[in-house]
Amino acid sequence: MLAQIPLQTIYFYVLIICAVISVLLFLFGDVFEFDGPVDPMLLVPWFAFAALVGYLGEMLTDWNSYFIIFLGVGISSILVFILNFYVLVPLRNSEATISVSERDLEGRKAEVVTPIPVDGMGEIKIVSVTGSMTRPAKFYEPQEEAIAAGKEVLIIEIRERVCYVVPYKENFVM
Repeated sequence: MLAQIPLQTIYFYVLIICAVISVLLFLFGDVFEFDGPVDPMLLVPWFAFAALVGYLGEMLTDWNSYFIIFLGVGISSILVFILNFYVLVPLRNSEATISVSERDLEGRKAEVVTPIPVDGMGEIKIVSVTGSMTRPAKFYEPQEEAIAAGKEVLIIEIRERVCYVVPYKENFVM
């Protein structure tokens, strides 16, 4: 008993408060940037696990309350460490998308799908590990003849989603 309130009740209220804070963090967590020494994404589960172990320990056992509190703190610390190490850190370090930026396309080979006329636009297909994509293409520098479908081009620059290309020539140095 703490100030005439049973410890089970305190643990239960802590669990409810942690649930409400978890929902608020889920909804608004991306709005706020937490750069302090204590991350709420780890602090809230720590209190929740400690309160859960304390509540179940008080309800189901007749152990000493101090032992139950220390047990709850220990189990909670281990679970939060596992949560941080195996879930949160990999999520923070992962890529959010598999799309390719336009800067990554510059300098790559592509195949002409729709012929590129001397003074007009055609279409090229770029193949990558995530699939293939087509983009409009135009010559980077003036050319004497058009490029037919099936030929290869080299992407020099991308401006306003249009690829500026030159005919691809393989040079073998011996």
